[in-house]
Amino acid sequence: MRTRIRRITLVVPVLVGSVALVATTASASDRAGSSVPSYDIARAVPLSTSGPSWYDLGYFHRVMQAGTAGARLPSGARMPAAAGFAYPGIRPGTWLVTVTANSKEVGFAWCTANFVFRKRGVFGLGTAGHCAAKDALGAHPSVTAYVVPPPSSGRLPGFYHIGRFVLVRNRGIGDDFAMIRVFARYRSWVNPTMEVWGGPQGVYRSTRPTVVKWFGHGVVVGTGGTARAGVAPIWTARHGTAFAWYGPSAPGDSGAGVEAVGTGGLDLAAGDLTHIVVVDCGRPSKCPGQILPGMIAGTKMTTILRIARGWHLVKGSLLGVP
Repeated sequence: MRTRIRRITLVVPVLVGSVALVATTASASDRAGSSVPSYDIARAVPLSTSGPSWYDLGYFHRVMQAGTAGARLPSGARMPAAAGFAYPGIRPGTWLVTVTANSKEVGFAWCTANFVFRKRGVFGLGTAGHCAAKDALGAHPSVTAYVVPPPSSGRLPGFYHIGRFVLVRNRGIGDDFAMIRVFARYRSWVNPTMEVWGGPQGVYRSTRPTVVKWFGHGVVVGTGGTARAGVAPIWTARHGTAFAWYGPSAPGDSGAGVEAVGTGGLDLAAGDLTHIVVVDCGRPSKCPGQILPGMIAGTKMTTILRIARGWHLVKGSLLGVP
C-alpha cells in the first residue's frame, strides 16, 4: 500500500460518447499524462452519454464526402429549435462532433467550440482537449460541425468537415485545450463573435470574482445551443492555471468558451469549460480542496494562450447578433 498522500481529485469531464471512455478503463486524460492519480477511488471519470443515434459511421462518411456542400440531416433526425442554430458561421458556440473508428468500435465526441484564434493568416477554433480522442492509428481525427453558412455562401445548414486538430492538451483541470485548424475553404465563414452574448473584447486577467457567461450544446440543459450565466469566485486554482464557477452545465458543453464581465462591463475571454468537479481534496483531512463540490471548472484563457503559442485570440463584436 502506498503511504504517500497525493492530491485526490474526482472530476467529470463534460464529454458525450467518446470512444472507450468508461470508468473501468484508463480515461483519455489518464493516458495523456493527467496529474490525476490512478487510484480506483479517485480518477478522472468521463461522463459518457448516448448522443444522437442518427450520427453513425455511415452519416460521418456522408459528411466527409459532401465537401463544401455539407450534409443535410438524415431522414427522421430532429434538431431542437434553439438559439444555437440561428447564428451563421463557424464561431464560438459551434456544435462539434469528432468521430473515431477502428476495427473494434465506433464512437463520437459531442462538444462545443470556444473562441476563434489566428496564426499567420490561418484561423483556429478552440475546444476542450479531451474532445480529441485519438483514432486507431494514434492520430487526432477530423472535426465535423453543424454550421449555418453565411447567406452569401448560397449553402444550406448541415454538418460540414471544417478542419483538423493541430494541438491537443489533455492533462486535467487547468491544462485541457485543443486547437482546430479551420480549412482555408471556410475562411470567409469564420465569425469570432460569441453567440447571444457578443465579444470577446479581450482577455480576462484579473483574479477578482465576477459574473461569467457561456454558450454550449449540453444535453438537456443546452441542446441546440443555450446561453447561460453564473458566478466565478475562483481564479487561482491549480497554480493559477484554472478557474471555477457555479452555474448550470451538462455533457456536451465541454470546450465551450466562457466570458467574464470585466472593467466597464466588457465581455472578456475567461477560458474554456472542461469539467464538473465532484470532490477535490489536497488530502483526506483537507476536503474540499481548491475547488468546491458541484463547481464547473476550466482552463484559464491566459493559460490557453501559453499552450497555443503563436495563436492569437480574435476579438468579436460588442453585440452577439446573427
